[in-house]
Amino acid sequence: MTLSHTIRIAILAGGLLLVAACNSEPDPVAPVPPEPPAPATPDPDPVGVGMNPHGEGTLLPIPPGPDEGLRGRRRMDIDQLDASIQRVTGGIAWTEGDGTSGDNLFEEMSLTLGKPDFLDATQEDLSVSLLFTKFLGDAARSVCAKLVARELTVTAEERVLMVMASPETTVAQDSAAIEANMRYLLLRYHGQDLAQGDAGVTRWTWLFESSVHVSGDPVAGWQTVCVGLITHPDFYSY
Repeated sequence: MTLSHTIRIAILAGGLLLVAACNSEPDPVAPVPPEPPAPATPDPDPVGVGMNPHGEGTLLPIPPGPDEGLRGRRRMDIDQLDASIQRVTGGIAWTEGDGTSGDNLFEEMSLTLGKPDFLDATQEDLSVSLLFTKFLGDAARSVCAKLVARELTVTAEERVLMVMASPETTVAQDSAAIEANMRYLLLRYHGQDLAQGDAGVTRWTWLFESSVHVSGDPVAGWQTVCVGLITHPDFYSY
């Protein structure tokens, strides 16, 4: 057998093996069993949705009840304070003028005194701060000085400060007139209708008498009383 004949037999045998390999079926693959289904989740019980009953509401804090004590006193807002001062003084406002003209200083300083600008604040600050007390004192001294100056130029019937006593009357001259005028002012400024000889009247009479003792002038005494009445909490708070 020649070499070429041997090579041809080997090539033929290799081709037969290749054909047999291509025609043979692959081994079957075992199927993967499916995962068991997850247990069904029961539907939750239905919950009814209701609406609260309609009614009035407020954005302000609810005041304490009778068993929670009384709330603290609150001061007037700036508009109320301005109107009250003009009411008790017969129309004199806190201005740089004579009190009846010129720019109203309460309006100019309203933001400083806590009035809301509706940008940074929407509710007025009604606390009795040191700044409020300072400006109230300035307003009282200004207004009362103008009130006293006017009282000296009008008739007795037109006066609203020295009504029961004249500008020259002292306690030594007519204590009854001084006390009557003080009771009138306490009713006008603080809404207190005090009886004759009440301790609340005596305190203010002492203030008047002390001022007259220092200044020697009853008019200065009534001006001091005017300032004290306006800066007292019974005037600007409730």
